Amino acid sequence: QEINSKRTLDKLSLLVAARTPVIRDGKEESISAKSLVLDDIIRLKTGDQVAADCLVREGYLEVNESLLTGESGTVKKREGDFLYSGSFVISGSAVAQVDRVGEESYANRISTDAKTAKKRPSELKLSINRILRIVSIIVVPTGVLMLVRQGVLGMEYAENISRTVASMIGMIPEGLFLLASMSLATSAVILAYQKTLVQDLYSIETLAHVDVLCLDKTGTITEGAMQVEELIPVDKSVDALKALARLAGAISDDNATISAMREYAGSIAPAGAVKEIPFSSARKYSGVSFAEDGTYIMGAFEFVFAGREGQFPGLKKIADAYADQGSRVLVLAHSESAPAEMEVPKDAHPVCLIRIADRIRKEAPETLEYFYSQDVDIKVISGDNPKTVSYIAQRAGVKHADKFIDAAALKTDEDIARAVKNYNVFGRVSPDQKKKMIAALKEAGHTVAMTGDGVNDVLALKEADCSVAMASGSAAAKNISTLVLLDSNFSRMPGVVAQGRKVINNLRRVATLFITKTIYSVLLALFSLVLFAGGYPFSTLQLTMISFVTIGFPAFFLALEPNNARVKGSFLVDVFARSLPGGLCVLISVLIINAASTFIPYTVAEISTMSVVLAVAAGMVVVGRVSMPFTRFRMIIFAASLGIFVLCMTMFRGFFEISPLQWHQWLIIGGIIALMPVIMRFVARAVEAIAARYEKKHGKRPVPFSGDLIEDGREFLQGKWQQAAKNFQHNFPHKKQ
Repeated sequence: QEINSKRTLDKLSLLVAARTPVIRDGKEESISAKSLVLDDIIRLKTGDQVAADCLVREGYLEVNESLLTGESGTVKKREGDFLYSGSFVISGSAVAQVDRVGEESYANRISTDAKTAKKRPSELKLSINRILRIVSIIVVPTGVLMLVRQGVLGMEYAENISRTVASMIGMIPEGLFLLASMSLATSAVILAYQKTLVQDLYSIETLAHVDVLCLDKTGTITEGAMQVEELIPVDKSVDALKALARLAGAISDDNATISAMREYAGSIAPAGAVKEIPFSSARKYSGVSFAEDGTYIMGAFEFVFAGREGQFPGLKKIADAYADQGSRVLVLAHSESAPAEMEVPKDAHPVCLIRIADRIRKEAPETLEYFYSQDVDIKVISGDNPKTVSYIAQRAGVKHADKFIDAAALKTDEDIARAVKNYNVFGRVSPDQKKKMIAALKEAGHTVAMTGDGVNDVLALKEADCSVAMASGSAAAKNISTLVLLDSNFSRMPGVVAQGRKVINNLRRVATLFITKTIYSVLLALFSLVLFAGGYPFSTLQLTMISFVTIGFPAFFLALEPNNARVKGSFLVDVFARSLPGGLCVLISVLIINAASTFIPYTVAEISTMSVVLAVAAGMVVVGRVSMPFTRFRMIIFAASLGIFVLCMTMFRGFFEISPLQWHQWLIIGGIIALMPVIMRFVARAVEAIAARYEKKHGKRPVPFSGDLIEDGREFLQGKWQQAAKNFQHNFPHKKQ
């Protein structure tokens, strides 16, 4: 998976492989973008992509930089202005001088940063690797010492090998990594049926931990299309809706604005249309002249009524008020005269104001509400005008969206860190600033997810702990993201979170079973080296039975159960806190059996069989604890596990080397089993007390196997032991401790 990811990143490019007209030695020729050098003179015209950073030397251009900045509007470029590589020429023509090429160009800097493979942290993966790393350090020397020790005790060679191998295998949670991978892979298949492509298995887990979700406006909250929100009549003698429908039907433009008009008002067949004024970025209006109904003009107020704004002061005030709120406001004007030279007739008067805005995805408010209910903070980061972003965020249901900031005012990393703490809406954010905002949130201790669809989101998507792209977005965004919503439906996100929670919560359950066995196997191996006269208590076949009954069989079914509970705390800390009581319980039980064997002559086979029964009993208590609350399905799994154990003890006792036990031995086993809940409860409370002591002392949650935690645990237990000794001496002053 990592190799495929690297290959995909290597193919990333923001520049298409088009050829560029260049003037060299007074001659014009066409060369590839890679062949451009500094100070080359290139020609640009409508439809071209700028292949290198350059300066306009002659001419005028209108370019679209949304691929790089996320800002949707066109940008005018005149002589002396800078052109970013990767931007597209919308209109005009110019001669430009190359200023930066290759890896130094703006587009290639983004590409290069995005191509650098980055491994996102996975708590699950790191926790399992930490366990395996520690066990691998212990297992080999312990196995060698076990082989020597049991040989000294006079154990037969075959029996010695069997029990040594059992001690080594028991320490390794062999099925945990496999079960984790299987659970994640199963979730990836389920999500694929839900139109979500998983490109990194561990992203499912990461999304379950997310507490900050950063959204790009376009393509995530909005559909990327416009809609008419309101028609505000001015001249009530004219049917504004019908006039708008006639204009929409007659005009040949097919941009987002006209599409919104047609959807809102419909379109009337262009009967009687005699002249059209096509839209131009320079004019900022378009119109149609009809033979019997005059001329209708639609565009920005200040361009349609250029030089005449003072004639309609109230209208200008209304338009400005809506614009300040983040809406885009156009005016529909009518004139009885025909236009001359594409100009607005002087007698044109306003018919209505048209308030348009980006169309909010229908599912966005409900999805955002879901994340808020899960204590996930929402931040909207966009390259658009901050007022527009704020207005759209408010409509979508983002909390405190009325407070916004223009990222152009954020000059330092410290400014960005303060801003992400105090604001939820950001406008005019550059790609590099998006990345720094994600980094600042991570630095503050948050687990951050980022959604986006444009190239300007690539750096932020890569920086985030979990990145989600829309299928309708750019190839660069999809390639860099860990999850892709194949139908670009934002409402898929809660389903992905639910899958992540199911995987993590269920893996915490089943990991408890695996680590319980690891704990008592390590401890029993160490005690066998110095205390147990019969060597390690389990043979290979007996350990296989114990593992299947208490781990393999129940874990398989528990790992696939639905579980939407919120993920809290550390995976490793939580698993060890649950596993330690069961592991120590098995150790204490086997110690009691070995201690009893010094007074009652038990054979090695009897000690082994009693230890097997007690290990299974403690394991089933752990299974019961992780299965709470019991459902009918869990009760069936629990009963089936016990049934398999009884079957092995009766029908296959010879195969599993089970020795017959006497009644008094079963009595001892029953007494120990009765004490197991008490032992586990005592150990669980001790673990909680040590963890609380550690957190109070160090101001953070403990990490298993850390030196500080071991030292704190030793001090805690030593203090309890000294207190118990004082109480004994106080109550029995004439007895020795």
